[in-house]
Amino acid sequence: MSRFKSTAMFAVRRRAVHTVERATFVCFSIGEHRLAGPVELIDRVLRPSTDNPSLSFEGRVLPYADLASPLGLVLGTGPVALRRVLVTHVNDRWCALPVDAVHDVVTVDASELLPLSADHPDAYRTGAIATFARGGSTVLVLDLVRLLR
Repeated sequence: MSRFKSTAMFAVRRRAVHTVERATFVCFSIGEHRLAGPVELIDRVLRPSTDNPSLSFEGRVLPYADLASPLGLVLGTGPVALRRVLVTHVNDRWCALPVDAVHDVVTVDASELLPLSADHPDAYRTGAIATFARGGSTVLVLDLVRLLR
């Protein structure tokens, strides 16, 4: 009579791999507020040369979209030459978003992103969806798809 021999000892053992979900954002400022948008939607950061109502980029004429007003913010009053423009491609539409400054690109673990609660001071801002801490300040994450409809 033959004995059954298990082949389990030859099977490839897989270790449980802990996956860490991350998101990457471009951090920028409008006035004194630090904000962030998904890096996938921001194609380029440019420095405008004039106060024209549109911006030329790679053969396209991009209209400026007002990101500050829906958020209840106001762009700084400094010279236009000191501002930056985020070139975005959202919903098959290219546009230029004027901001006061662009700080950096950061990658954040999903555990660091805190959804806005109803009692958060910025919960009333249209398109604000979460926050994370960076460099001693709170950064407000924006839903650019919603804001640029």
